[in-house]
Amino acid sequence: MPQVLPMIILNVDDDEEDIEIFCDAVREIDSTIICVVARSADEAMRILSSDIELPSYIFLDINMPKVDGNECLKEIRKHDRLKLIPVVMHSTHKRKADIEMYKSLNADFMVKQNSFNDLVRELRRILGK
Repeated sequence: MPQVLPMIILNVDDDEEDIEIFCDAVREIDSTIICVVARSADEAMRILSSDIELPSYIFLDINMPKVDGNECLKEIRKHDRLKLIPVVMHSTHKRKADIEMYKSLNADFMVKQNSFNDLVRELRRILGK
């Protein structure tokens, strides 16, 4: 029987509290999911350029210092190896023009949830769990 590898999620966010809550919510959904964290777009690109197994999903915070999530998404989509990874942009702000741009770059959008249970519910929906 072939070995089933655990799902890997890359969470790119500069806010420590948001990182902790996100990874806790992922563990709540499925304790076998590996939550890899990058605290900047530069760190995310280093991880994605390394020889590690590529993530099943990338959750990308929009509002980060230096290189924001929008620029990081554009950089991800430039690489053939990364083009097909589902990317979910997330922020506390929801602007229709931004969401249209994300769709044009083959990415989804998720509003950062105010409650842990809402976050778990939204992640379940996105991850199909």
